[in-house]
Amino acid sequence: MPTFSVKLDEQARAKVLLAASQRGVTPHAFMVQAIESAVTRSNEDDAWVAKALQARQNLLQTGLGVDGQAMAAYLKDKVRGIESQRPPVQGLEQLLAPRS
Repeated sequence: MPTFSVKLDEQARAKVLLAASQRGVTPHAFMVQAIESAVTRSNEDDAWVAKALQARQNLLQTGLGVDGQAMAAYLKDKVRGIESQRPPVQGLEQLLAPRS
């Protein structure tokens, strides 16, 4: 199995040793888990950004969207178990018009 060499200063090394011992694993296992966690988080971040870019592209192509404040209020109601209607889809002209 290929290996990586990681150079840590004494303070970082001490933190790794402490964290590993608190979890009952070796420093190597702790670092492998940390790297796997970071890669997973990075992949999730990339997927979230790709989804946001796709939503933006969809908005630009269709010219349709939902008011952010209205959607936030709807989602808060939903979480609280309050029946409410989903905000309507609107054209960009409406969404970008100044509010009174």
